[in-house]
Amino acid sequence: MYARIARIWQSPNRWILLLAATVTVGMIGAAATFLVKYHRSATPQIPSAFYTPPQPLPPGQPGSIIRKETVPSNLPEGAQAWRVMYRSTDLEGNPIAVTGTIVAPNGTSVKPRNIIAWAHGTTGIRPECGVSHTSDPYQQTPVIERMLAQGFVIAITDYPGLGTPGVHPYMVGQVAAHSVLDSVRASRQIVEVSAGNKFVVWGASQGGNSALWTAQLAQTYAPELKLSGVAASAPATNLRKIAEFNLDKPAGGIFLGYVFAAWAAVYPGADLNAIIKPDERANFDRMIKPCFTAPAGFLPIIKTLRTPAQYLSVDILKTEPWNTLFEKNTPNGRIEVPIVIAHGTADSLIPVELSEAEAARRCKAGEDVQFARYPGSTHDAREDTAVYILGWVVDRFAGRSTPSNCPN
Repeated sequence: MYARIARIWQSPNRWILLLAATVTVGMIGAAATFLVKYHRSATPQIPSAFYTPPQPLPPGQPGSIIRKETVPSNLPEGAQAWRVMYRSTDLEGNPIAVTGTIVAPNGTSVKPRNIIAWAHGTTGIRPECGVSHTSDPYQQTPVIERMLAQGFVIAITDYPGLGTPGVHPYMVGQVAAHSVLDSVRASRQIVEVSAGNKFVVWGASQGGNSALWTAQLAQTYAPELKLSGVAASAPATNLRKIAEFNLDKPAGGIFLGYVFAAWAAVYPGADLNAIIKPDERANFDRMIKPCFTAPAGFLPIIKTLRTPAQYLSVDILKTEPWNTLFEKNTPNGRIEVPIVIAHGTADSLIPVELSEAEAARRCKAGEDVQFARYPGSTHDAREDTAVYILGWVVDRFAGRSTPSNCPN
């Protein structure tokens, strides 16, 4: 190497050669840096041993903490946080372990703190796709610093199968609601949090579906908690209509793929082999493997993305048990607390018209609904809608009136 440098220096074109060598080294360095960053952004973090539940689970009630540890790094300003594993229940009422993150303002409080139960949107269906075990467990939670500044505790569930072993029961509304409600219960067991029993549930996309389900089941599943309102941003409400809208879209291939794989793992009779074309099964399996917590992982499969219409061998909207499951997991039940629904008009995954129809339906049923329409905002509009929704949440805890603005 040194002899090569000497030859370059003795050459009459040494400055050109040195520049070329420098550019080459710089390009190699930049390429190496890019590859390292790409690998990190394409590879989901593997959950630690913390996420393996003890067998059998220790005795306790839903929401009781199985284990917890502090989260000392990447804390929002003025916050303290814990990673928790807590008991919840599955579709059959059996005990399961779920993980999540509990965040609170520093110090304790003489006055009980109100709780925001945050239900995040789609991240995937594998344990690696969880959020609390990542270096940024707040990546899916908008305006968390503002929530803390208002003195709120934030309970962020991972949902079952995200962090803990197994397939995440994606878009299984009852199970999601249980995990959200039990995260609120878990937050109340940490002494330093000083959490009371009043909470608002707030979710986006998948989490919007979870939030509405939580509001429907709160009184019967967790009667000791006092729900003050439910907020949903671009919620997955009418699952049948969402599926119909996405049958010819590659993005729909991924999201509906998650649904099909998850429901096949949860519901007897929901058989993937009966609905996926045999020659598309390998592509299907590749499509549902990446996690949105490591979005670069989708890059290698872009060329093989398929729409649901391309990989399905049946009319999924007319085939049982799938036809019934779309209805079963749509949050149609009555909600007795104030509701806010916010949605962007440029949403290409869940049309804003579905939220307008949901708000109108609930208004007609006499429910307390506010609807916020965001011109030009896309599906991932959590930040666009978050400041407005947080103000709405503050008003709910303050007991202020909620004048309805039901869409016609």
